[in-house]
Amino acid sequence: MRNEKINTVIVLGGGINGLGIVRSFQKKNIPVFVLTAEKDFIRFSRFCKTDICPDPKTEDFVGFLYQYCKKISNKPVVFATADVFLIPLIRNKKKLEEVAYIPTCDQDLFDKLIEKTCLYRFAEEVGVACPKTKNLLAEEIDMTIADGMLYPLIVKPSVNITFQKTFGQKALLISTKDELSDFVRKVRSKSYKGPLIIQEYIPGDMTTLYTITSYADKNSQIRGYSIGHKIRQYPAKTGTITAGLVEHVEYIVEMSKRFIGAIGFYGISNIEYKYDKRDGLYKLMEINPRTGLWNLSVLESGINLPLMAYNDILGKAIYDESNPKVRLIWAYTVFDMLISIHGYKSNGDLEESLSFRQWRNSIKGCRKVDAIYRWNDPLPFIVNTIELIAYSIKKMVVKKTMN
Repeated sequence: MRNEKINTVIVLGGGINGLGIVRSFQKKNIPVFVLTAEKDFIRFSRFCKTDICPDPKTEDFVGFLYQYCKKISNKPVVFATADVFLIPLIRNKKKLEEVAYIPTCDQDLFDKLIEKTCLYRFAEEVGVACPKTKNLLAEEIDMTIADGMLYPLIVKPSVNITFQKTFGQKALLISTKDELSDFVRKVRSKSYKGPLIIQEYIPGDMTTLYTITSYADKNSQIRGYSIGHKIRQYPAKTGTITAGLVEHVEYIVEMSKRFIGAIGFYGISNIEYKYDKRDGLYKLMEINPRTGLWNLSVLESGINLPLMAYNDILGKAIYDESNPKVRLIWAYTVFDMLISIHGYKSNGDLEESLSFRQWRNSIKGCRKVDAIYRWNDPLPFIVNTIELIAYSIKKMVVKKTMN
């Protein structure tokens, strides 16, 4: 590590997101190191080296990262793949910048963006539409939170770190007063303490959820971007993308440029909108100031945002990149197939369940990109597929035994 002549890339976190960043540098002969708190399939990629790091939620993590970067002769460029890594990275950015380059916004803006109480206020100030929203602390949750709002409601955390662990989902959909009463009871019994967002749920299935992934320079000008919408997510109502279609929407580009410029954002981000057919508006849902799960779809569209961020922070020339004409389907193929045929059904989402033929037809029509598989780097896909099949068999056996 001490003999490197170019700036190394350090990726915090593995999985699909981390693998997408790794492959953004594979043709540039830029060394990439991945730090993960747990072993996963990314360690089998031939385009990176992996090391185990302390749990990023502990105090040991920042000290470990500082010393790790310090050992590298030229300051590395650091990217985070998840909030659990991003939060300590940005909150200790000043110290870590002694030994690393960190191409993202400073803590003051970051804290406002991840606290959705501020995010929607920003949106309203610059004329970007967003759904009707209330911001409350967990201890303020009672049956009055639905006053003046229309069902269904969606409840999600201002900062999504412990919510999913506590409630089993990234967000909760509440359609009736009985369901609201059940949620109030759960909040109190589980002693959840985080701030919460209560929001009117915009009608429409997962295909109405659009994401623009972009890189904004230090002047808050978007220099590269790609847009797509979900085909499927899991769980069905409030889950993570498993298949999506890259497809240009000019209105989203213009809104995002306005929003990013007005708030002074710097770095890679994912901004999610939901199309509301009732008024024809794309409404801001959230912003993640980092790469997202399907960042590889951007690369496959001919737009290399991590490399753009890398070159920009090192003072190298960058050029605007976009590809409005591209249409491609990104899919976490094996997992997407399994949840379509078995997962939705076992979760009680019968209307989302598909036959194999229906699933296959749902991802037809244009070029397809797998989230993991590459002919020149096949091991991560093979290992992940074995793990997914083994997990599915185990889950089915357990369910059959319990029945």
